[in-house]
Parts: sequence; structure tokens; C-alpha cells
Amino acid sequence: MLPWRKVHSLNRSSPPAREGYEVYGAALIVVLAIAGGVIAYAGDRIGMKVGRKRLSIFGLRPKYTSMIITVVTGVVIAGCSILLLSLASENVRKALFQIREIQEALLTTQNDLEAKRVEADTLSRRVGEITGEYEELQSRFDEANRELERVSDERARAVGELARVQTRLSESEGRLRGVEARYKAAADDLDIANAQLKSAQAEEAKLEQEKAALQASVSALSLTRDQLTAEVADLQRKVDDIRLNAAMALAEAAQSSQTSMIGRVIFRADEVVLGRVIDASQPVESIDGQVRAFLLEANDIAARRGAGPASGPLRDDGDPSAIRFDLTNASAAFAKIMESRDKVVLRAVSPVNTWYGGVLLVSLHVFPEKRIFEGGQVVASREIDGSEGIDKVQEGLLGLMEDVNSALLAAGMPSDEEGKIGTILTVTEFALAITSVLGMKGPVMVQAAAECDIWRIAGPLSLRLVINPA
Repeated sequence: MLPWRKVHSLNRSSPPAREGYEVYGAALIVVLAIAGGVIAYAGDRIGMKVGRKRLSIFGLRPKYTSMIITVVTGVVIAGCSILLLSLASENVRKALFQIREIQEALLTTQNDLEAKRVEADTLSRRVGEITGEYEELQSRFDEANRELERVSDERARAVGELARVQTRLSESEGRLRGVEARYKAAADDLDIANAQLKSAQAEEAKLEQEKAALQASVSALSLTRDQLTAEVADLQRKVDDIRLNAAMALAEAAQSSQTSMIGRVIFRADEVVLGRVIDASQPVESIDGQVRAFLLEANDIAARRGAGPASGPLRDDGDPSAIRFDLTNASAAFAKIMESRDKVVLRAVSPVNTWYGGVLLVSLHVFPEKRIFEGGQVVASREIDGSEGIDKVQEGLLGLMEDVNSALLAAGMPSDEEGKIGTILTVTEFALAITSVLGMKGPVMVQAAAECDIWRIAGPLSLRLVINPA
């Protein structure tokens, strides 16, 4: 590209030089013409003078002398022209004296020009190849740009997914911290349980010693077993006689049972007869059916205990219902149920003592859904002395369960016909609590605390026992 530009620039500057050469050549031709004319004129004048005077050169005749002068004049004209051209132009001198070198240089230049043309063709083909490669690279570049755009879109989606994953990771870390906290609490409980286990193992060793002593006494008692076997056979005959007498006594008692039940209280004042969940979000017909089923169940409970018509001959008004309730109280309860639009607890309570054979007066109470205990809140507590033995400890824990049941009833949770809320502790948890209290070997404060928030209807009824020295 650069040599072409150089030649192009030289060609653009050449017209002024060529114009100068043309002017110079025209002037030179004019000078040559004038000089030739002057020399020819001079030669003609010399020839005329020689002819007139009939001069002779080298002894020749005047005619030949005139011809020689004419020839010499022509030679002088040619020589002067060549001399003048040589003096005026270096190119003429080179053309006259260096023509062979110029021809050789011209041939060399032509060969170089041909080589340059071949090289130019090669370069042209190379340019074509490079152009093809460039187009291919441009195509690859466009494809790479499209791939880059696709990768950018995928990266944007990946960044969004990463943000969502990081959010879920943060939530998981929060839950993990909660689990770690619960794990730490469980580890603390495990340490306490291990300490209690060691105490229980010591107690077990003591019991093993007692067992060895008892086994020694068993051997002695085995000797008396045979003697007792004979006595058992004799006692069996006596038992058969007693059973016969008992059957006769039961027959007599059945005849007088109706009279003996009179005067017994079957429902105490403020005793909960029944508590059930009523779904007030249902249609009116469904709510009415739920309330009717509740009242029928309460009536059956009252009848089974001996209220109302279940007393037989003691009632003579012909009314088959065993319960009665105040119309104002019932209307207010039903209105509260209809206004709730959600699940509520409907409870039937005996406001006064009810005697066997009497009609059960029922007061209806409605409790809406609400949180009644927060997580960690103590529902009930009782002080128990672990040194008083297993019977006293069991009695104290049962009393604590009664206190919990009473607290939950007072908070408005639904109950069965016996006034029980449900399973407060499993058998395993109750046994572990007995072992823990016995292991303390002294007065302890046992607290029943809510493991999580407890709601009146939704629950859950999840409690844990916290045992600390009193």
C-alpha cells in the first residue's frame, strides 16, 4: 500500500515538471532553428562569395570548393545542433554517450516491474485469502457475540438463582441456629439425664444388694410354699362358698339399689359437663346440627349419671330431657357463635349441685380461638419431695397433672365428659419424671411448661417438665 501511495503522490506532482520540460524543449527548438538558419545563411553567403571570386581550396575547382563549403556548413550546422543540445540537456548527453547503460537499466527496470507485477498478483491473491479469512473470522466473531449474549442471559439467570439460593441459605442458617440452640438445650438436658442416670445406677446397685438379700429369703420362703399350697386348696373351697354368698347378696342389693342412690350428688357446682369445638364458619344449617349434637351428647352424659328421666319412677312429668338451660343464656351463646365466623369452644357447665334423679341445669359458655399459653410459660407447678418414696412422688406428679388439666379447663380448652383435656404426658415421660425426682433425693419444684405456643382450639398440647431443687 505504501509504495502505491508514494507513486501516486509523485504522479500528482509530475504535471508541473512535464510542463516545464515542454517549454524548455520548445525554446531549444527555436534556438536550434535560428542557429541553423544563421549558419545556413552564413554558409550560403560564404559560398556565394567563393563562387563570385572563384576561390579555390586545396587547388580544387571553384565549383567543388563551393560544394565543400556547403557540406562543411551542413556539418557545422549538425555539429552545432548536437553540441547545443548536449550543452542544454543532460538527457541528450546520456542518450548520446550512455545509451547502452540506459538500455541495460531499462531492461533491468522492466524485469523488476514484471517481478513486482508477479508479486502484486501474489499479494492480490493473498489479500483475497486474507479477505476470506477475515470474513470467516467476522462470522466467528458474530457467532461468538451471539454465544456471549446467550451466556450473559444464562449468567443473569444464574445470578438470580444464586440470589434465591442465598436467600434460602440465609433462612436455612436461621433455622440451623435455632436447631443448634435446641441442640444445646438438649445437650444440657442430656447432661442432667446422665447425672440422673448415674444416680439411678447407684440406686440400682443398692437394689441389686437388696435383691441378693431377697433371693436368700426366697430360698427360705420356698420351703413354706408347699405348706401354703395345701392351705390354698382349703382356701379355694372357702372362696367358692364366699362367691355363692356374694351372688346372693348382690341380688338383694340390686333390689334396693334404686333407694340407696337417692340423695347422691351427680354434678357439683361449676363442674364442666362437656366441651366441644363448633365450626362457626359453616352454613347455618351445619352450625345448628353441631349445636344439636352437642346438646344431645350433654343430655346423654346427664342421663348416664342418673339425671332426669333416667331415674325412672322418681320423675312423673313425662319430659324425656335430662337437662334444662336458661333461655337468655342459650340465646346469648348461640348469638355469639353466629357472630364468630370461626371455630369456637362451646362448653356446658353445671352452675349448681345436681342430685341423683334431678334435672341437670346447664349454663352454656362460648370461648373464641386465642393463644392461651406462650412457649416457655409455666402452666402449673408443684413441690414434691423425692426422698418420700415412689408412691408419694407418683401421687405428687398425678396431682400436678390434675393442676395442669384444671388450668387448661379454666383457659377454655375443649374437654370430654369426664372433664379431661387429653393426654398431657406419655407413660415414658411420666416414668422419666418419677426417676428424675427420685434421683434428686430431696424437695424439688416440678413445673409443667409449654414447649410452644398453645392455642385454645388448634393446640398443640405439648408440655415439658422442668425439675429444679426447691
